[in-house]
Amino acid sequence: MRRSALALVGLLSACGGKIAQDAEPGDASPSGSFASRYAAECADAGTPPSALECTGLYADITTKQIAPGVRAYAPAVPLWADGSGKQRWIYLPPGTKVDASDPNEWKLPVGTKVWKEFSRDGKRVETRLFQKVQSNYWVYTTYQWNAGETAATMSFGGDIPWGDGGTYHIPKPDECDQCHRGRTDHLLGFEQVSLGLPGATGLTLPQLVAEGLISPAPSRTQLTIGDDGTGAAAGPLAWLHINCGVSCHNANENSTAYGASMRLRLDPALLDGRSSADFESRTTTIGVVANTPTWNGQTRIVPGDPHGSLLVKLITNRGTANPVSNQMPPIASVLVDQPDTQAVIDWIAKMPAADGGAGVSAGADAGANGGVDAGDTGIDAGDTGADADVDASATSSADASATSSSDATSGTDTDLDAGDGYDATLDDADAAGD
Repeated sequence: MRRSALALVGLLSACGGKIAQDAEPGDASPSGSFASRYAAECADAGTPPSALECTGLYADITTKQIAPGVRAYAPAVPLWADGSGKQRWIYLPPGTKVDASDPNEWKLPVGTKVWKEFSRDGKRVETRLFQKVQSNYWVYTTYQWNAGETAATMSFGGDIPWGDGGTYHIPKPDECDQCHRGRTDHLLGFEQVSLGLPGATGLTLPQLVAEGLISPAPSRTQLTIGDDGTGAAAGPLAWLHINCGVSCHNANENSTAYGASMRLRLDPALLDGRSSADFESRTTTIGVVANTPTWNGQTRIVPGDPHGSLLVKLITNRGTANPVSNQMPPIASVLVDQPDTQAVIDWIAKMPAADGGAGVSAGADAGANGGVDAGDTGIDAGDTGADADVDASATSSADASATSSSDATSGTDTDLDAGDGYDATLDDADAAGD
């Protein structure tokens, strides 16, 4: 299949004002251009428009009143974004449904929009947008908020100064692509596993089914990750799913780490409480030696020996020597997710030393900072930033770039999370998907 290309959308004139009272938020013309039923100030907006207030998220940006038809949601396990606060919203055009024929690769209706907002120190920094304008074509961008949080305008990404003397990174188009191309329809956090596990809120999998917004309706809407005998598998498997598997380490041929053959995306059909001992998250990591020169034959998971496991080395490291080779995810994060990486360490420590068979070498010490093998490019996913639900930024760098669009004429387009979202959230590229 042909890998889709990113197309850069030119900057368009700024706009302002409120959505007209009779407007349907998110309306799109037959050609896929942005809604024409807005107040005069937004009438000349393009796709995507140059100002966030013209995207249909707000009925009134001054008061931050969300527009009718725009629904909040949050995945059960959010993509790590260096502690940034996130909010995610999705708009599904009236009368449409999510196509869940393939539980692992949902297809969203044309006209879908996903937004993912990132905040730092209680202040809005950026909001990412993913918008599906044709059956195989998404556009996405990110909007940077002004100091007073009264408006947000299109950004092409990059580092911006932050009050603590550091910087905040807004993702560029190529960074968004690294993560969001791992799903056929791009959204990272708005998917069956993330919305079906305990902890999801807003427009969850049970709610989608109850409102008839998904077809065919999954037979199981409350998902459960079974244990693998350690008593500690559920949390780490869910964390690896959203931070590594949804975007990069999966069986989608377009995913950045497809060639690594490490599969960390969970299959919703298996999340009925059954044992997770034979899940691909275990069978492609425990006792398995990394298959790329970058990792020098190190073992991904050495059961009973977390500090001798490559996976631990990478997920607990940031910026040492060569960040692309020595940290996971290699983009969208400069801080270690201490609680969740510790849960992974504890999980591996509880694995019987014999687990994994002859391929395990307990002496293959990769250091106290272990990590996830990301395949040919060393790229792991994580929404960016964002939710990309979409879903990248201070951890959100995996999402929405300034006016970029992803072409998927072959059904393999790229995308950001809302995420959590294509989280250009959108979180996740949510995204538009954490």
